[in-house]
Amino acid sequence: MNGSSALTLPQLEAVLAVADEGSFTVAAQALGISQPSLSRRIHSLEETLGLRLFLPVGRQMQLTDAGRRVANTARRTLQDLEDLRHQEAGADGTLSGTLRAAGLPSLVATRLPRHLGAFHRAHRDVRIEVFAQEDRELLVESVRTGRADVALTAAGHVPPDLEALELRPQTFLAVVPREPGTPVTPGMLSARDLAERTLVTLPEGTSIREVTESVFRGLGVTPPRVITTTQRDALVALAIASDGLTIVPEDLAESSPTTDARRLHLPSDVQRPVVALHRREHLRTPALSAFLETLAADV
Repeated sequence: MNGSSALTLPQLEAVLAVADEGSFTVAAQALGISQPSLSRRIHSLEETLGLRLFLPVGRQMQLTDAGRRVANTARRTLQDLEDLRHQEAGADGTLSGTLRAAGLPSLVATRLPRHLGAFHRAHRDVRIEVFAQEDRELLVESVRTGRADVALTAAGHVPPDLEALELRPQTFLAVVPREPGTPVTPGMLSARDLAERTLVTLPEGTSIREVTESVFRGLGVTPPRVITTTQRDALVALAIASDGLTIVPEDLAESSPTTDARRLHLPSDVQRPVVALHRREHLRTPALSAFLETLAADV
């Protein structure tokens, strides 16, 4: 490290902005400064530390291993300072600070509200920030760099520097329009439904689309027509309006208006294991530890 220079908060903010946005241009806009000013902050920090923090990968700027460690430290430092600004002595044992929660969009829309609601009722002085991310690897990176304290995602390989709390899996089902005279109770999806109805689904590469395609492959059927939308909340309504079919997590179907919809069980039980990714114990904030207790109570 170059002893003639000291690390500054603007430098740490610059590192986190580029890490979160993946671009010097977008990061500068987020901070409200010029791109040359942002670049000077990053380069001066790299010179002070004697480390390369970012490497260009395609059109994105990605953290190096050293940059990830610096980003982790920077986020914890800024978070601790922010917590100090909002903390009032804490002698009464009241929990404060910030909880940053992330997850796959379908989990943010269905699971997180219930868990965060219970947490907030118990710890009203903790500030809560939530964001969604479709890509699991980006969720992992968000937890690693401290952008998120916890992330709800599909189960998979857990990196050695993180831990995972196993939660109740997501069960998938199909939703079709309810014909007059048909029962409201769930029925069973048939290959004929898949073969005749227009499929309403998310774009390729999304987790719900991958599950949907696996159901069709399992029955050896190809959808006759496909309507694609980026709006998860519109899947059920669009399937009903178009006399089509959509395959979604059960809790997403239940959170949508279902007056004219009928839920159908899939021929084989389709479930997606769900975990809460989080940092190891020595890196947890009190707010994160308390939220993990909330999640564990509902496993």
